[in-house]
Amino acid sequence: MIRPTWYALGNLGSNIFSQTFATFILFFYIDHLHAPLTGITLAMTIQSVWHAVLNPLIGQISDRTKSRYGRRIPYIAGMSIPLGLIFFLLWHPLVSQKELSLYFLIMVLLFDLTYLTVVLNWTSLFPEMFQTIGERTRAQSPRQIVGVIALLIGVASPPLLYGHWGWTVMGAILSGIGTLGFLLSLHGSHERPHTPSSSARFSLIQSWNVLKEFKGFRRFLLMNFLIQLTLGLVPAVLPFYAKYVLHMSHGILSILLASIFVIALFCIVPWTHIIERIGSHQGIRWTIGLLAVGLLPFLLLGNLPGIFGGAVVLGAGLGGFLVLADVLMAEVIDWDAHEGKIRREGLFYGINGFILRLGVSIQAVLLYIVLHSTGFKPNPTGVAPIAVQDGFRLLMGFIPLVFLFLAYLVIRRYDVPPSPFTLGTD
Repeated sequence: MIRPTWYALGNLGSNIFSQTFATFILFFYIDHLHAPLTGITLAMTIQSVWHAVLNPLIGQISDRTKSRYGRRIPYIAGMSIPLGLIFFLLWHPLVSQKELSLYFLIMVLLFDLTYLTVVLNWTSLFPEMFQTIGERTRAQSPRQIVGVIALLIGVASPPLLYGHWGWTVMGAILSGIGTLGFLLSLHGSHERPHTPSSSARFSLIQSWNVLKEFKGFRRFLLMNFLIQLTLGLVPAVLPFYAKYVLHMSHGILSILLASIFVIALFCIVPWTHIIERIGSHQGIRWTIGLLAVGLLPFLLLGNLPGIFGGAVVLGAGLGGFLVLADVLMAEVIDWDAHEGKIRREGLFYGINGFILRLGVSIQAVLLYIVLHSTGFKPNPTGVAPIAVQDGFRLLMGFIPLVFLFLAYLVIRRYDVPPSPFTLGTD
């Protein structure tokens, strides 16, 4: 029996782990631990390549797996606890400061291996369990409501947790919640036995032919990459921006982050109805526009009222994207199955993850260039030269706006049809 709400609890682990890592890991190692900027940037670049290679590889292994418990569920059950332990150790270094760069590299490689194994398999269950546009949009509501709650926990709570009890306690609390979410999601997970297996021995190299043959998938990948790059860069820079440009306390930073995700939470259900009415293609255009408008105050204003106004608009756009991302991916998978008579969810999510992860290298390099060129030095008081502040404005405003503009140009020519051509509606 399919239980969408129980399945949705997997988003606790997916979003807490990914968003806490994306938002605070560089701030923790560079600003708090004073780890070498060059070493951390190099580690993030290596991790990005490692993550990118793992995505399609794990997708292939998952698609080919045969067991009495299914293709996806054994991996979720077996790797959730190791994932939680490794996540905790990221925030509780076991080495001296001289060894931080190497420790960070080893731990992020292990984190990626376990995180991808769990999350890619959990995510791949979505298009298999929910097969019509109605099922998918309705299943997305509890999934993304849980997801936004997880974002609130993973992004808004850390400043309060590490501000009061330290980074180790923060890591332990978030690790426990995320791991429990994945384990509870198994209660609502189901694999359809009649779903065609993609174990028809596609090699890893041959599978990439889908990029050459499927123009719509290429456009989806580029659009998704640019939006996700924006949504990755902004939270990674925001703790620096809040400290050195706005001079925010931990509490105000938590409120700012919470405001984005609370608005996103309240927008999920309205977005679900809007998308069913206007379609996914028009919906993603509206989403890109809202995200762009929400970023303008970070570039132009730099005062608290303007920033909080931008946060509200950002939250509305984020809510739409959270609903649309997997709906658009499911339409790509359905069209491929319609054309090739075989379902390859793991393959598509693996390639998508490969492309998305390359954005982490771009984020790390952009941050390194700006911090290095502006002469950034960690300062507990939050005082920084004007050049450093302008660099953070560039990273928070201008560069993400360029990414979103390019995403809008790509999606204007998007031509993957919606799912009812093969699966029907209800």
